[in-house]
Amino acid sequence: MVKKLKDRIELVTPLYGVRFVIFSTREAANKFLGYDDFCNNYAAQVSVLTCAAGIDYVALTFRDVSECCADTLTHECIHAAWRILERVGVTVSVDNQEPLAYLAGWLSKEVNKFMMAHVEANNE
Repeated sequence: MVKKLKDRIELVTPLYGVRFVIFSTREAANKFLGYDDFCNNYAAQVSVLTCAAGIDYVALTFRDVSECCADTLTHECIHAAWRILERVGVTVSVDNQEPLAYLAGWLSKEVNKFMMAHVEANNE
């Protein structure tokens, strides 16, 4: 029996309390959002979303499961970490890199954990 995987996961970042959502595919994001917000020439993208209830999310969307690789995951997690820190008023600079580094590491771990299940299922 094939296990049905969730097409998205919603997390709350430690320390900062910002909601972070990972969409495994563009279609999953479109279904959740109700519209297409994806740039066609990107493998993945980070967006700041505000739902009808006024709740902000930082979202990472992969165009397709096959686009998830170490390079793209790292690249997008840096963008996501920066946007999260921006939302809570933390300025990233050469003298204040640690919040970005720690948050990008946590995001990378969570994105990898979620997406690798999808990549493995996609390869079966």
